[in-house]
Amino acid sequence: MDVKALHKQMAGYNRWKQQLDERLLRFERWGEDVGMLGPDLRKTLRQARQLLHRESFTLAFVGEFSRGKTELINALLYTEGGRRLLPSQPGRTTMCPTEIYRDAANPHCVRLLPIETRRTTTSLESFKRIPRNWITIPFDPENPDEMRAALHQVSCSKLVSAAEAELLGFTSEDTGLENDQGLVSIPCWRHAMISLDHPLLRQGLRIVDTPGLNALGNEPELTLKTLPEAQAILFLLAADAGVTASDMAIWREHIQPLRENHCTAVVALLNKIDSLWDDLALPAEVGANIDRMRAETATRLQMPMEHVVALSAKQGLLAKVARNKPLLQKSNFLQLERLLGECVVHNQQQIIGHRLIGDSFSMLINARNSLKARISVAQEELVSLGRAASPESITEKISQLRTGIRKTHHHYHKQALTLRTSQRLLENQRQSLLAPVSPEILERYVQTATDNLTSSWTTLGLSRAIGTFFDDIDNSMRHLEREMERANRVLISIYERPENAGTHEDRVNQHLLRIHDQQKRLRQLQTRADQFRRSINSVLASKTLFISRFINTLVQEVRVVWRDINRTIERWLQEGLAPLFHHNHYQKQLLEHHMLQLTRVHGEHNQRAGRLKALQKGLHHWQRALKALEPLYQETLEVSLGERPQAASVTDSRVIPLSRARTLQAR
Repeated sequence: MDVKALHKQMAGYNRWKQQLDERLLRFERWGEDVGMLGPDLRKTLRQARQLLHRESFTLAFVGEFSRGKTELINALLYTEGGRRLLPSQPGRTTMCPTEIYRDAANPHCVRLLPIETRRTTTSLESFKRIPRNWITIPFDPENPDEMRAALHQVSCSKLVSAAEAELLGFTSEDTGLENDQGLVSIPCWRHAMISLDHPLLRQGLRIVDTPGLNALGNEPELTLKTLPEAQAILFLLAADAGVTASDMAIWREHIQPLRENHCTAVVALLNKIDSLWDDLALPAEVGANIDRMRAETATRLQMPMEHVVALSAKQGLLAKVARNKPLLQKSNFLQLERLLGECVVHNQQQIIGHRLIGDSFSMLINARNSLKARISVAQEELVSLGRAASPESITEKISQLRTGIRKTHHHYHKQALTLRTSQRLLENQRQSLLAPVSPEILERYVQTATDNLTSSWTTLGLSRAIGTFFDDIDNSMRHLEREMERANRVLISIYERPENAGTHEDRVNQHLLRIHDQQKRLRQLQTRADQFRRSINSVLASKTLFISRFINTLVQEVRVVWRDINRTIERWLQEGLAPLFHHNHYQKQLLEHHMLQLTRVHGEHNQRAGRLKALQKGLHHWQRALKALEPLYQETLEVSLGERPQAASVTDSRVIPLSRARTLQAR
């Protein structure tokens, strides 16, 4: 029985990345061996490999407490041994946001950030760079008791005064009733990071577990940064309760915007369906009740019914432990793993579509086709020289060939000069492109917002200050879009010149200057800011520190996006004409090698047979190079031009045909 479907999917995903990385490395080494790899080509290949190395698959678990998130993680990460990986018992087990991943340098430890750090306005990301603020608990994975004790820390709580709890951002609904001493219970930790040496985590899976609406509300970075970076979100609901009011609050404020604007894959899980199993009812009746719950949930969340899965994480775990195939099927755990597998495939497609991967494929395909064409020309030259009747006629033909190569080389030399002129045209766009998003402009917006916030004593004033900040950001983006449209027209005009004819349209479209991801990220931040503005009345009295932390985090995230836009523009200025430069450089190198070969033969005074043999030797060198490249070319062609996997339905992906790129850019 296959109880490791997700393990196999992730292993295949990781193996695919490793194979792709290995192909790029083989091409780089091939280019170095044959002397056909310039510095620009090497830079592109190494950037593409870096992209593959840093890619991971983040899966976020979101839902109110007691929805079974911890048990679901246990079922997903179960390998063997007959025990749970994470502590799980009735009630609330995960008290703080938790990241589960594999740190190669320290694969067996729990890092905990004290809850008292909420008193500061320092962001969680900043704390991650300050190790001394964390409590680190190493454990021996071969010692179950030690490992259980370390992991159990995530669920620890402590008693504090109601005033202290309020200062740390907890309401009476979060803490419950006071005890006899007037104390309430709060989590011990603000954030937890668990490093495990687990097969799935080793393959690049990263899990983010959120403990409920309070954590999402009190930790701005969870919704401003962490959730948007996830490739898929599992939204957990209780099968016996359906979608509650707090569930809908999480959905509307934190998940639906990501699904609609960021195309994040979302699966709604009606967990604990074993509570609906009834031995006294017919199986068809039980199934109908479950389907009715799924349909009602899909309607309320406005998502396809096939993306709403009713399952039992507990029974799925027990089935995996006992290797009970009927129970595993009944728990619907296999359906969840299939949907997650679709998300993995979709992420794979996104990697294939990345510009750096496309450029690397294009370089390899161009190298092979150009080398094959040059071999064909050299073979024709040998046949022509073989027909020469005397050494003098061979000398004359070699002179003619050299003259022809000089003309062709001169053509590519002129093209190189023209490309350098074209590069200067792009460079001329630098100031107009960077001016709307200069660091100075952003800091001016931040200072204005800070002054407005500082001088505001009313909720209306705070709301206006945040609104004005994003109005300023929008003005800069509109200015940048106009400049980008002009710059892209310059790029298209360069690619459409006669001397650059033959460049594939996909390559042109891939090198247009676009900042779609950054614009999407700014829209998400603005949406969260708007939600915050609407709720500012309810939090002003008790959460002034939280307001400060939210704004600081918001501004910091805008700064990150701003820097990313600047880096994108700089990369475009340097690499917008990369396919043209790569093609020109490679063609010139082939011609120079060929010319050097003919020059050597021309300068020799051997007999006819000796000259032909020398040329044949050079031809054999190219043929060996082509033979070494051919398998890699065929492998790459299957990935870049072959049939791709179908897009995962769960992602609700919006695919834009390349033929529409210019129309969309003009908009």
